Amino acid sequence: MTVELTLLEAGHTTHSAGVARRGAGRAPVRFPALVGVVRHAGGVVLVDTGYAPRVVEALSHGIDRVYGGLLPVHVGPDESAVAQLAARGIDADDVTHVVVTHLHADHVGGLRDFPAARVVVARRAVDEIARVRGVGRLRRGLAPVLLPDDLADRLLDPMTLPRADDADVEPLGGARDLLGDGTVVVVPLPGHATGHLGVLVRTATRDVLLVGDAAWDRRAVTHRELPAPVVRLLSADWPRYTRTIDALHRLAERRPDLIVLPAHDEAAIAEARAELAT
Repeated sequence: MTVELTLLEAGHTTHSAGVARRGAGRAPVRFPALVGVVRHAGGVVLVDTGYAPRVVEALSHGIDRVYGGLLPVHVGPDESAVAQLAARGIDADDVTHVVVTHLHADHVGGLRDFPAARVVVARRAVDEIARVRGVGRLRRGLAPVLLPDDLADRLLDPMTLPRADDADVEPLGGARDLLGDGTVVVVPLPGHATGHLGVLVRTATRDVLLVGDAAWDRRAVTHRELPAPVVRLLSADWPRYTRTIDALHRLAERRPDLIVLPAHDEAAIAEARAELAT
């Protein structure tokens, strides 16, 4: 069985290029919020939900204003994932699963728009967002107000999924089969945030590994070019982050056929779209 993968951008933020890739300079660049849309015989799977207009309001109060000031959100009503899906004839209730790579606002901003979906997210990440407060929550980039009130009832911890063959993602490990047919495989990519996940999608044309923020720039994967040193302070586990980058680099070298796609690299997203269309 094959699936179809569409790559959407649900809003964006701007930041200095050098934050994502050391030495890239201070010029502001656009960081799109990637949403992967997997059409499967059993329904639709989303990988992250990007921004939605509610994020602007959520990040305008209290300590969250610091987050919103550092990473200004640009998203119109027609740019949300749910609006773009509707324009393609896909209803919100058609979405059976949302795989959340991690719980930062640019990945969960639209999560409330899909009330019928199971939410695939590491349980320990959800436990963390319920526990941390104040500066600790800000440092981790977490905004609990963006999460559905019934998340606990819809949560599907990836560790409870059937094991998948790790051969296609070696040297990564811990692969889990989301749909039972090997077309959508969830892979731990630790370091950037607690319980960070990646998703391998096997389409008819190419295999694509959506890595979320395990890498911010494609050159982190191809050339091991790390982000600015300040990112070390914002990472859940910097040593594991660098080991994940190294593992992704080795995977890309071993599998040149595989598209390894960061969530915020605009040029890489455009190239991936073109390759999937061929």
